[in-house]
Amino acid sequence: MLKQSRKNIILISVSVFLISLTLTVADNFILSYSKDTETCLSCHEDKDLSMEKDGKKISLYVSPDHYKSSVHAGAECTDCHLNYNPDEIPHTKKTESVNCNSCHDNTGGLEKSVHTNVNCYECHTKHDIKPAKEMSRNQSENCLSCHKNKNVSKFSESIHAKKDIGCNDCHSGGHLTKNIKKSEVSALCGKCHNKSSSAFQNSIHHTVLKGGNKNAPVCTDCHGAHEVRMNKVSIQTEACLKCHLNESLFPGEEKGSAKFVKQYKTSIHGSIQKGEKEAAVCADCHGDHMIDSPDDPTSSTKRARLLETCGKCHSEVVEKFKKSKHGQELMKNNGKAPSCTDCHGEHDIKSTLLSDDFSKINIADKCLSCHKDGKIPHKNYKGEEELISGYTNSVHYEALKKGNLEAPTCSECHGAHEMESAENPASKISKKNMAQTCGQSNCHAKQLNNYTGSVHEKGVSENNKDAPTCNNCHGNHAIVTKKSDDKLAKSKSLIQLCSNCHSSVELTERNDLPTKVSETYNESFHGLATRGGSSEVANCESCHGYHNVKPSSDTSSTINKKNLPQTCGKCHPGAAQVLFTSKIHATDERNDSPWVFLISRLYLALIIGLIGFMVLHNVLDWRKKVKLRNKT
Repeated sequence: MLKQSRKNIILISVSVFLISLTLTVADNFILSYSKDTETCLSCHEDKDLSMEKDGKKISLYVSPDHYKSSVHAGAECTDCHLNYNPDEIPHTKKTESVNCNSCHDNTGGLEKSVHTNVNCYECHTKHDIKPAKEMSRNQSENCLSCHKNKNVSKFSESIHAKKDIGCNDCHSGGHLTKNIKKSEVSALCGKCHNKSSSAFQNSIHHTVLKGGNKNAPVCTDCHGAHEVRMNKVSIQTEACLKCHLNESLFPGEEKGSAKFVKQYKTSIHGSIQKGEKEAAVCADCHGDHMIDSPDDPTSSTKRARLLETCGKCHSEVVEKFKKSKHGQELMKNNGKAPSCTDCHGEHDIKSTLLSDDFSKINIADKCLSCHKDGKIPHKNYKGEEELISGYTNSVHYEALKKGNLEAPTCSECHGAHEMESAENPASKISKKNMAQTCGQSNCHAKQLNNYTGSVHEKGVSENNKDAPTCNNCHGNHAIVTKKSDDKLAKSKSLIQLCSNCHSSVELTERNDLPTKVSETYNESFHGLATRGGSSEVANCESCHGYHNVKPSSDTSSTINKKNLPQTCGKCHPGAAQVLFTSKIHATDERNDSPWVFLISRLYLALIIGLIGFMVLHNVLDWRKKVKLRNKT
């Protein structure tokens, strides 16, 4: 019992001794280390402490506050800085790099990282080491402290930085930081931009990339790797032209070549508009991510899709064009029908207001390049076939060649995009609208004013197909005037022009018009004189006018009874009213002009009687001579 008590006392005593010894040693160890750190900081907390190495001045300052708040606050300087003797200066003859692996043996894949040869302190710093969470929050800032080249430094101004997307979101983070291969870019960007990535997978760019073409672009080629451009001009023009103006990548002069694409830079689409943006960028026509192959029938730049593509900006113009004859034929897949690019060009689109390509005379030549060789014949003022190319012989074209900018070209009569056939009532050249088209301001407004209210204009406004309008007399394309052509200047031609309608039995009956007006004129003194070659005798327009033709019942008509003295007085000064009591075109002489009827019959009787008497006299004389010959 006593022995057992002694053993217990001994065990307790030994235990107390060992515990006391351990605590004493540990306390002395902590005090020793604390003393080591304080000793180091007593010098290194001096901000002016420095040394020279390789000719450079290096600061040896360590902030005590940063050190104590770092994750290494519980470690001593000598834990990292081995073989240093604080009593000697320098503390060591041979500086050794700090080996973080002595404590941090699990580096989480750092050996496979792009940072495998980078010193730990480059990211974690040397003395004010932050917790991992804090470093993660400021990772991009930490990365940019080293990656200061021009390309990477632009990241801070990028759309990614503005939306708190950091370096680790693309390059992974921490010890797993990696470079991104070109083949990985699309998949990486697609994690966030799934819709754009899916479109890119179906684009010609991705097709070429899969085919092994190293020059094929990926996301970063257009948007940038770190600056990540969102500006429309930068991405959708500069990025495209960076490749497509490279003649080594796109040689030649055909479509798709660098020279062909270069035309865009001087086009109206490439001109800088308000807000420092182009009027239209590459993506507006070709698409942004799903850029189709030019050989793809569904491509936005294919002929069949051009109306849809151009209509994104020019919707009003395209709607007009769709209703036009050109547009209707194009939508029927007529290969000869023009599309937008046939007239405006593809990349070399010029301003219609500023470019010589759209001057009036060049527009005419552009239209005639298709409308020639008798493809689309028309009737002229005599009803004969007239080619559209006859426009080059017209007074309009001649005026343009002489520099008269008020003379009309094709688009001013037919419309720039809404050109429609004359059969369409809405057409600018339909019979009902023709006079308004010709009479638009700066053209023939005076003639329109005279024509309005005439018997011809009233007939046209009532949809009378027989009533004439401007082109029935002046022609469709080979337009003539009295000054330019004898067709309207010579009496014979002018009379024939009017007679084309007024001598037609069907037309006069259909419109309840006076009959035989052409015949009676030809039989009149005026008509006989004209047929005899007189150029001064009155013709149709001398009495009826030309644009303001009105019936005699109209008090403003030149052939109204009260106006006849003035009308006829132009040739017969002093003509009295009494001379105009009978009809001019007397179709029924007995009723219309009795005196003329009686005199004409008297003349006829005298002529027949005189000729009869002469014949009878000659017969009797011949008989007498025969009898005398027989007697002898």
